Amino acid sequence: MKIFKGHVVFSVPILFLMQAAIAQQKPPARSSSVVTSPRPLSDAAQRLQETHGKLVTYEEPVLSWRDELEAVPGHKGLMMPAMHSFVIPAESGPDTDLASALENTIAAYHQQTFGTRFQILSSKLGYHIVPVQMRDENGQSVRAISALDQIVTVPTEARTALQHLIALGAAISSTGTIHVSVSAVPGSPGGFDRAFRAQPEVFQWGVYSTVARDALIDLLNQSATTFSWHLMCGAGAQASDHLCALNLRAIEVAVTDSQGKAVTDSQGKPAMRILWYDRCRDCPPTEIQ
Repeated sequence: MKIFKGHVVFSVPILFLMQAAIAQQKPPARSSSVVTSPRPLSDAAQRLQETHGKLVTYEEPVLSWRDELEAVPGHKGLMMPAMHSFVIPAESGPDTDLASALENTIAAYHQQTFGTRFQILSSKLGYHIVPVQMRDENGQSVRAISALDQIVTVPTEARTALQHLIALGAAISSTGTIHVSVSAVPGSPGGFDRAFRAQPEVFQWGVYSTVARDALIDLLNQSATTFSWHLMCGAGAQASDHLCALNLRAIEVAVTDSQGKAVTDSQGKPAMRILWYDRCRDCPPTEIQ
């Protein structure tokens, strides 16, 4: 894992992930737009991933400064990032590379918002937006830590890909005070294992004293499908009530025509497609049901 040259960014988080892959067409040019949500940087990361068809993950810390939080209706004591707005900068054209787009997005977010700061890491899978600085309960700037920064050990055993993922989530939860729940291809029983397409389906895997993010990258590097993730966190009344959701999805990309223009459906919405088995040369094209 290496730190991508460039900037650190401000932000606030949300709970769900996205999907990633490698597009065949040039990405369509995008104009600037205002995003209002609890985690506009997460929204920007998903937009860049969909446009460029390359992996852009997002992680956030558990916030503690009251000015950045608001109560979750119906969940006593649970707090989530407060709504705020961010103008996602326009890309200069269809040939704008993802690295430059990320740098510009991070810089713009830093200028427009206050709170958590982020940096970009790169790995063999793609780019990762991770927190490096945040405000403590008194509003003072302190180092930010993602749950995926934890050092974990997962015993090497024979499991399915999903079982390995669950074991990693359990290791992260047992290492710190934050409970991490894992969700992968929800609504599709067995979908993660089918999309992962391990050969054989049950295989040996484990890590020893490894940064959780690196362990996740090592596991997903063996998958036939590119998986992206968003780590979304909520703050509880007590430290023991803090929780994060690690959501994994296959990459979804915007469909473009031969001129690089976005294709829309009958309702005028951008047409999207999921890139299953994008890392597999001999896999038949298929959808995971």
